[in-house]
Amino acid sequence: MTQKMTKSPGTKMQVVRMDQFGEASVLQNHHVPIPEPAAGQVLIRVAAAGVNFSDILRRRNTYFMPTALPFVPGAEAVGDIVALGPALHAADEVPEQRPGPALQPGMRVLAILPGGGGYAEYALAPAAYCIPLPDAIGSAQATALFVQGCTAQLLLHQVAAQALGALEGRALLLTAAAGGVGSLLVQLARQAGARVIAAVGSSAKLEAVASLGAHHSVCYAESDWTEQVLAANNGQPVDLVLDPVGGRIYRECFQCLKPGGTAVVYGSASGEPGYVDSEHFVNQGQSLLSFNLAHWIQHRPAEWQAALGEVIGKVAQGMLQVPVTNTFALSQAAEAQRQVEARSTIGKVVLLP
Repeated sequence: MTQKMTKSPGTKMQVVRMDQFGEASVLQNHHVPIPEPAAGQVLIRVAAAGVNFSDILRRRNTYFMPTALPFVPGAEAVGDIVALGPALHAADEVPEQRPGPALQPGMRVLAILPGGGGYAEYALAPAAYCIPLPDAIGSAQATALFVQGCTAQLLLHQVAAQALGALEGRALLLTAAAGGVGSLLVQLARQAGARVIAAVGSSAKLEAVASLGAHHSVCYAESDWTEQVLAANNGQPVDLVLDPVGGRIYRECFQCLKPGGTAVVYGSASGEPGYVDSEHFVNQGQSLLSFNLAHWIQHRPAEWQAALGEVIGKVAQGMLQVPVTNTFALSQAAEAQRQVEARSTIGKVVLLP
């Protein structure tokens, strides 16, 4: 860690903060002093901040971890380092978790923000969670590398691959396939040799997932969508389902899953409960798994860091597209969250301060 403290700007900055839980309207713009980084922190001038569904769960106070108010959302930001905090004292040092070159002012990084703070013109970030970025990856694209990229990579190459033994030749049903994670899953699954059936919430998104490499695409707004899935797989149910939607879609996915197949849940964007009787799993011999990136970050750091490195490499080499079709000014953060809640977006949603 650099010992020298680089003086940070002495002016104010814009942040989007919530002082209470509730609807998107609780997200309010404020002007506050630009903070100084403490030991083990860096200060970043934010060029792009990702909008994730976890931000919405925090706003609703339904996130699995407590959210203290006031709170500035944003679990990831990309920008240039403008100030370095003092190095940790020897007695307080913790094992370095960040591979790569030493951080320096002017370096463009992807900053992972476990405590939030990305919805701002400047953000404090743990130095251990700052990853220098190659020039080949744009700042808006880079906001999808951490949450969406790690989730997609780990879901497919750890959870799904272990459940199936191998991905090549297997039929996968991916719901919310046009979303931030889904758009990456479609590409990664296709590259792994799987048969990809992409399900989306509106017909307007069908072309998008087809362009990413889905073998077949269906819209679950249509009443016969499960029959379309079976038809797309030559009349056979699929080997594995990956679902972040929950509710009705989650329940109906089991009409498409073969006996002995596996369903993986990694979200509940619908906000609806998705109950399936335990007797169903016994009768069908099916398995239900879950995925939460936060648990991997806390308990399996080497694996999520390796996954992030894989994703950065693939995006930098042009092997993986990151669709960014929804960008908003920082002051429009509430509207950005509304559109994510309405599931009307395609790819990654980004704030541009």
